Amino acid sequence: MCFSATASFAAASLAGSAGVFTLSQARGTRELPLAAVPALFGIQQAVEGALWLALPHADYAALALYLANSFAVIALVVWPLYSPAAAALAEENGRRRMLIWLLVPFGALFALYSGFDIAAHPYRAVIASHSLCYINNSPYPPFAIGVYFIAVCSGFLLSSHTVLRAFGMIVTLGLAASLAVFLADLVSVWCFFAAVASAALVIHFRWRSSEVRAFRAS
Repeated sequence: MCFSATASFAAASLAGSAGVFTLSQARGTRELPLAAVPALFGIQQAVEGALWLALPHADYAALALYLANSFAVIALVVWPLYSPAAAALAEENGRRRMLIWLLVPFGALFALYSGFDIAAHPYRAVIASHSLCYINNSPYPPFAIGVYFIAVCSGFLLSSHTVLRAFGMIVTLGLAASLAVFLADLVSVWCFFAAVASAALVIHFRWRSSEVRAFRAS
């Protein structure tokens, strides 16, 4: 996250706690990837918190490099493939589920491109204006940003569940704001927006659990 180690660890703690709750509420294996989204965000923010602590110390340069690329792999390789798959598996409407699955190849292509790019041009992180900026001197072409947008955001926007669509909208708006205002810190800032959006998943699973209890009581 683009503020401080304390803020990153606080976000990691909140997202991790949310993940414990959502995982406990998952109904079967199809919902587990969706339920694990907050926990994965928590791990990502914890990595960035550790990076904040490592960067000021020259002795930890190798660790900082490892953490920066771990963060980049989660953001640029894992999420583009994970997001549409999680949304598709949790979708109950057959037509919508089919449409969401069509997004997975976009995510897979972006993940493959990013994997090779990170291997060839490892990232390093620098602190600039109270932000973490990830640099590898290999900028993505504009169309690739569009593919990332489609892969990560569209699956949730196509969901039949109102709260999941709200989650997708928060993530989409966060990405758009990051592109418009925080371009140099895009990965870090947008992932902060996405971690905040995890609260919507807590609401989704809480409401769903309430509906199940009401059905059983009727």
